[in-house]
Amino acid sequence: MKRKYLLLLALLVLSLNLVSAKDPIKFGKVNLEDLQMTQYDGDTSAVAVVLCKYGEFNAAEFKFTLTQRVKILKKAGTAYSEFSFPSRESVTVRGRVFNLVNGEIEEEKVKKENIFKEKVTDSYYRNNIAIPNVKVGTVYDIQYTFEGFPFEFGFQQYIPVKHSELRIEESQYVRFRKRNVGFIYPTSPKNNVFVCKNVPAFKKEAFISSSKNYIAKFEFDILEISYPGYYKSYSTSWESINDRLNDNTYFGDAIHNGSMYLNDIKKEILAKYNSPEEQIKAAVEAIKTVQWDHSYSIYANTPSLSGAYKDGKANAAEINLMLLQLLNKLDIECKPVVLSTRSNGLLNPYYPSQGKLNYVIVCAMVNEKEILLDATEKYMPAGMLPYRCLNDQGRLVNKTNGRWIDLKTNKKDHKIIMYKLTLDDNLNLNGEIEYARTDYAAYNFRDDYHEFASEEEYITDLESRFSGLTIKDYSIDNIEDLTKPIKDRYQISISNKVEKVGDMILINPFLFEQVDDNPFKMEKREYPVDFGYKREKFMISKIEIPDNYQITEIPKPIRAVLPDKSTSVLINYQTLGNSITVTYRLKIGKQLYLMDEYAYLQQLYKAIIEKHAEPIIIKPVQNEASL
Repeated sequence: MKRKYLLLLALLVLSLNLVSAKDPIKFGKVNLEDLQMTQYDGDTSAVAVVLCKYGEFNAAEFKFTLTQRVKILKKAGTAYSEFSFPSRESVTVRGRVFNLVNGEIEEEKVKKENIFKEKVTDSYYRNNIAIPNVKVGTVYDIQYTFEGFPFEFGFQQYIPVKHSELRIEESQYVRFRKRNVGFIYPTSPKNNVFVCKNVPAFKKEAFISSSKNYIAKFEFDILEISYPGYYKSYSTSWESINDRLNDNTYFGDAIHNGSMYLNDIKKEILAKYNSPEEQIKAAVEAIKTVQWDHSYSIYANTPSLSGAYKDGKANAAEINLMLLQLLNKLDIECKPVVLSTRSNGLLNPYYPSQGKLNYVIVCAMVNEKEILLDATEKYMPAGMLPYRCLNDQGRLVNKTNGRWIDLKTNKKDHKIIMYKLTLDDNLNLNGEIEYARTDYAAYNFRDDYHEFASEEEYITDLESRFSGLTIKDYSIDNIEDLTKPIKDRYQISISNKVEKVGDMILINPFLFEQVDDNPFKMEKREYPVDFGYKREKFMISKIEIPDNYQITEIPKPIRAVLPDKSTSVLINYQTLGNSITVTYRLKIGKQLYLMDEYAYLQQLYKAIIEKHAEPIIIKPVQNEASL
């Protein structure tokens, strides 16, 4: 193989179309002006700035080198001294840190202990770097080189980029494909030279599927390497990826290797459950006894899954491929589904990429119904997918051709809140809060709750998170039964939700459900709003006031509905004697909202915030004795 590789490199030398231009940056050559810089004129609010990012693919050596120089402008910018980048197996990393001390430039090398490489797949590695001695005023250079073609090249980052440039030397022996992502397009002053200048920081806003779907970059796939006596094809189609996965030692072979280690579990399930639905639930719970190590992959670490099962700890692929094996043993039709998680970006139907796949789940077929399954999350019931998996589409892998499968869910985050409170003479609210949480609301509660060592620790944390809250008693039902809603009740006292101004008493009836921050802050949004799943909140807040007070002012009710009627808010007020009842219902009826719907969502939340800030006003009863 080494001889073939050397021959390839020799042939590549003959085919070069060299780009003769001065490099925009030289590693380690920092000037005094950069160190004296105190703000970036292109964005004076920037906490740091990439002064230059330069990538070059050298076809003669079949290597890619990236050099990047970063200036730290504010204390918050020191966070950009820790980062990661993808590479092939063989990678060389070097770094320099520069600080201005008493007018002199001090230089420090980035040491090996500041660099950590971890294997993701056979050909994909992640390199984590922590730049040392970084402070306000620091400039640092980082450079890495690896054999092969880059996975991607980003022109935009979360901080401004003053200059970014990519050069690719051409070769007739390597055929690749690139795809432009985002809304900033580089110029190309010469063939295969791409430049962006003064690129603004990418502003990440709430409810975005992944910035990787919208941040300006090129994504690359090698299609083939071909030279006399050697040929290798890569990601030319999703069908070819399906075939390669089936033939892969750590995917297809892992599925079909021995599953005798599951025989006892199979017998137990068949002895207890008759219907396929019950058997699926039992299978998911059985595999959950293996602890997920929180790593993503579509590959097992070894060709056999029995070792991971015996160890009791495994990556996501191993856990879900174990589930696949168990369902097969139960004669339940099922197939693996490979996907890209939300944080990893969307799969593109027209640009096949095996490297983009980083997670695998299971699709079971029962009575012509597809049930998507994941056994990594201990407190998630069978038939629900983790939020990270709800990313448009995945690829079902089978023995012939794979196919696309929707990764959407009909489950929602559903929560009902009931306040029954009485105002006392000290302006405290006393009474009860009752919650009913279903689907994702129930899962999120269980997951948070089990982070604590005891119920007492959970209650203590709850009181610390909600200022003025004192919990006198509580009950939590169905915490272990994943098929039922969570029902939790609290006997409480609240000391800071009522304010006295002169002779007026101001009560905020929304209490801990008050929305005071609009998640949609940008004037214009260039990418969709992606909630992942539908959401619904229904609150009834009933407050009794003392007999010596009267209700003098209540806000006006509102009802706002988006044009397609999928999303709405309703806030209503009722009084009966000395009782005030406020009803609040927010329905987010879609998972995805396009850019032209953004303004409606923004205005909806603005209306909620304004209404939630309006108090109910009560005053002492005026009688003849008080006149």
